Amino acid sequence: MDFYKINADESTGKTQLKKIETTSFKKERKLQDIIEENLELTLGVQFIASEFTVGKYRMDTIGYDEDLETFVIIEYKRDSKYSVIDQGFAYLNTLLNHKANFVLAYDERYHVQKSEDKFDWSQVRIIFIAGAFDKYQKDAVNNPDQSIDLYEAKLFDNDEMVLNKIEKTNGTQKIANNVIVPNKVNSTKETVKINTAIELKPISEDSLLDKSSDEICELYERIKATLLEWDANFESKPTKVYVGFRLKRHNVIDILPLQHKLKIWINLKQGQLEDSEGLTRDVSQIGHWGNGEYEMVLKDDEKLEYALSLMKQGWDKYR
Repeated sequence: MDFYKINADESTGKTQLKKIETTSFKKERKLQDIIEENLELTLGVQFIASEFTVGKYRMDTIGYDEDLETFVIIEYKRDSKYSVIDQGFAYLNTLLNHKANFVLAYDERYHVQKSEDKFDWSQVRIIFIAGAFDKYQKDAVNNPDQSIDLYEAKLFDNDEMVLNKIEKTNGTQKIANNVIVPNKVNSTKETVKINTAIELKPISEDSLLDKSSDEICELYERIKATLLEWDANFESKPTKVYVGFRLKRHNVIDILPLQHKLKIWINLKQGQLEDSEGLTRDVSQIGHWGNGEYEMVLKDDEKLEYALSLMKQGWDKYR
């Protein structure tokens, strides 16, 4: 994709375009500093540590996804001469085998005492950021069930930067239990233990809807379809409890499917939602799963249109 600067010539009334040339980060550390100093803006995660040593590895950046309650490893590369699969699973495996180290880093960073069972270990992921990835690397992680994401960082000579996520399009490819088969030539290559790989098994919408009635499943699909009609950029992100509908790396709507009802949270603070019919309740002072301080329950489609109007207020804030 090419980028151009618009130059208007007032004397002639003509408009000219000047191509903005791309350049590269001379040092990997420069890219790392930019991302770490703007971690929430660029990737939607909180900063925990830089150059974090655990096990046999030193990881570039450790972040925390507050919405998903999980850890994120971020690695930066200047070139594409490496295997994202090998390094990705080695790091994820190390994380899951050293959970206490990550919990301690989180607790020390935010001066809290959060126990290990309060984190969602099934959602941990690793992000690779590089100037470019080759087709083999993109194909290697082109599976929505994999916990590896790729971002390409383009630097322009006008000191602007574009960070582009490589979207995964292959929804049918599966890797059994996420286990890496050792290379026959190099049989010493580290592999992911089966019990650890199973812990990384992604949660799907289908698994969360499995115990819901047909009527509730249909109600859920109608809500999802409406959200996508409003904004095709909505991303559904299942967690171990609910499905989060994210926009610009923020959960806007969270939905917990139960057998005979949907429990829905709107990510707004008290006083930000106009609910004339009183369909929602204030959960700001009580424990609850989803994000935001408004919770409502739908058992059928009788109040669906009104409920959607409330959800739209949440969408209006984050779009």
